[in-house]
Amino acid sequence: MDYEIDEEAQILQFDMASVNSADKVLATVLMLIGERPELCGWDWIALGDPLPDDARHDHLARLSEAWGPPPMVEAVTVFVTPDPFLYLWAKVMDFQFVRRKHLVVRDVAAARSLIERRRAAREA
Repeated sequence: MDYEIDEEAQILQFDMASVNSADKVLATVLMLIGERPELCGWDWIALGDPLPDDARHDHLARLSEAWGPPPMVEAVTVFVTPDPFLYLWAKVMDFQFVRRKHLVVRDVAAARSLIERRRAAREA
């Protein structure tokens, strides 16, 4: 799976559509957080146009089991997708990952803007 680690902004961005397989997405994310546990406390941007159509609840269960300790401040995963119903799944994910909010937007610029606004509000 294609991904980019922005050290300065502390954002992990990855493209689920680059592999179009939930198993491959999970394998890459597990490898990344295994090598870099601090990524669990960073904000994430997950590109999904299209989203892998083989994703199941057990993929999330396996990820949440491998997840590190909750971050000191709330982090976000922002899904970039035109899928009008992903927000429903995102809401459920909030309960699987302590101090992580899952949100949905339509483009990367909106995702970065959302992250910046949330960070600014925290610091205000």
